[in-house]
Amino acid sequence: MRIKNHFLNRDISKAMRIRISKQNDYVIDRLKSIYQFSSEGIIPRLAFSYSLQVNKRFDLLKETIPSSDGKDFRDDRSLFGTIIEAKSNYPIFKAILDNHYESLLSEEDFSKLFKLHLEHGLNMISNELNKKDLTSGYHIDFLMKLVKNGLSLRANQVYINAATTELDRKFDFEIKTYKNLVSFKLGKYADGTEIIIRINDETEWSSRNIAIAGQNGSGKTQLILDIIYQISKNTKCELPFSFFDFKGTDTKESLESFLKNTNCTFLKVEHNKGFPFSPLKNIDFKNPNNILAFANDFQTFFPEIKQVQSASFIRSIQEFINVNNRAPSLTELMESILERNNDRDNTITSVLQQIISAGIYDEDASYSLFNCSTYVSMPSDVSKQIKQFVTFNQLKYLFNKFKSSGNTDVNDNIKELKHIIIIDEAQNFLQKKSARPVIEDMLRELRSIGMIIVLIAQETTDFVYPDFDFISQVRLPICADVNDKSISRMVKFIGSVNSEFTLSNEIKNYSTVEEDEKGYPIKKAIINIDNPKAIIMRQFWKTISE
Repeated sequence: MRIKNHFLNRDISKAMRIRISKQNDYVIDRLKSIYQFSSEGIIPRLAFSYSLQVNKRFDLLKETIPSSDGKDFRDDRSLFGTIIEAKSNYPIFKAILDNHYESLLSEEDFSKLFKLHLEHGLNMISNELNKKDLTSGYHIDFLMKLVKNGLSLRANQVYINAATTELDRKFDFEIKTYKNLVSFKLGKYADGTEIIIRINDETEWSSRNIAIAGQNGSGKTQLILDIIYQISKNTKCELPFSFFDFKGTDTKESLESFLKNTNCTFLKVEHNKGFPFSPLKNIDFKNPNNILAFANDFQTFFPEIKQVQSASFIRSIQEFINVNNRAPSLTELMESILERNNDRDNTITSVLQQIISAGIYDEDASYSLFNCSTYVSMPSDVSKQIKQFVTFNQLKYLFNKFKSSGNTDVNDNIKELKHIIIIDEAQNFLQKKSARPVIEDMLRELRSIGMIIVLIAQETTDFVYPDFDFISQVRLPICADVNDKSISRMVKFIGSVNSEFTLSNEIKNYSTVEEDEKGYPIKKAIINIDNPKAIIMRQFWKTISE
């Protein structure tokens, strides 16, 4: 059944006229001159956003509304900006304030609150810049900080502390921590010396992030299976993990030994037996940035969705929430959009239909990834776009949930740990510019929370980009067999070395094809803990057979 009510039929896109105070008009002109912006609407939008970033709230019954003796924005496009086809961004600003005040605001109240937040933000920016020497370029650094903070808010779709989501109510629990030393054997040096990694010993490893590069058949997957097996064995399976297998080529039968020895649940995502999760129901919809972030994720992995359609997408989600006081399922959302469009399909309904038809979500079921170990196998017969979106959606949910759980303690130099997240075929997300900030934040922020993040990709180039070098957040890079074994490329991945001559010799050693006593190929890698060294990597299949 589709939803019918007065709000769905309301024209939220009509023009919004706002007249600001003369004092604010003066401040805007001064800041516009400092930053040399050509558009008069940029400063007001920055000020408004800054006020919301600090979570400022006003009581209209108690506040004095700024006067209306300044500039009259008769065309709201100059104030709120425009989207494709020159339509105003006012509906987005309206949705943001509705969520901020948890109320469906009238246009009059919206106008008053916008002016209050505008004045508040302008005063904060002016006060900050008045304290500093602008010739040093501080105003540019401050602007970049505002933009970065805004992007960080937009990138995060779940704020667990702000409200309890529907999924959290089903799993009311405290995330457990493992307090003892966690160690594992990585492999052997050429002389047979075992390489033992004490991953949560703060005297040795301030960061626990691991990156493994290697093409198909290089032994990188068998290495991480062996590492996880050892950790599970050494911790009596008390340190859980989530393994995201993007390829989905392994089966429960082929992983039987691993699953049994790690007390791990194999979760095969397939048609009509999808992931037991609802992508919208885990969102704290009281925070407007989360709805915007969800729409942004859709555009990231389905670029055929344009900005105008994304704005309509946001409105449809918000309208459903306002009416039902809950988030919609994907089917309910599609029906709501069709209702708005008089049953005419568009790009968004087409994408939603693809996801629904793929059966990749089982929205009536639930599963908690937190205090247990899970191997998530994505379907091989579903489009890459859909698999990317579903996996990314889960990673963001995990990231925000763990981030809200707080930091872990360090006792006798041992860092308490909560979980291990393994992302196989990580290049599917690292290569997406809009998705990179979330993975970057995971690596940067979850270290103090007691997480081990493992990224697995095919080439060293998959970890280094002009806008961010992921290896800068990785403490243990492991380079298995890759196509480009040049010294310059190797150094960018494993880190700087004292002698390129030594590195060159180690690259030759690890590139030499060798077999063990049973005729099996020996899998090698390069690491750089103290100096660059070729190592023989452990392989899970061999560990089990022995």
